[in-house]
Amino acid sequence: MPDPSASYLLGRLVFALDRAADHLLQDALGLSYKRFLFLTVLEHTGTVTQHELAVALGYSDPSVSTMLVELGKEGLLHIAPSPEHGRKHFVMITERGQTLVAQGREILDQQFDALATSAGVDTQQLSEAAERLFLALKHKTTDKECPP
Repeated sequence: MPDPSASYLLGRLVFALDRAADHLLQDALGLSYKRFLFLTVLEHTGTVTQHELAVALGYSDPSVSTMLVELGKEGLLHIAPSPEHGRKHFVMITERGQTLVAQGREILDQQFDALATSAGVDTQQLSEAAERLFLALKHKTTDKECPP
């Protein structure tokens, strides 16, 4: 069997990192990685409509609606009707949600840095290469295909 390609190895790594992140966040904060990413994107985008959030996440409007209800009940985000349009809703992360995102980011950053160090990987070089790849991908795709 030939050596695995870089794209295969990267895909396998991302899959494993996502699973590990889910376990870490569930154990430490009782929060799934999917919810963490949802809140992180919301923190990054600021106050947006439900539809704009769905586009930023690459999710359907109904799946975002379901997640909004759940996260709203937990006090992690706030949903308010648009004063101009009766069917639109604005979504914003709460202070509690921001705190959870900061805690999750700290947990994941510490664990990833420890992993990279144990593997002999320079995190600065890896960060620079990852950013260059992301920007190249973003340049070749539409915003809908490449999250912020």
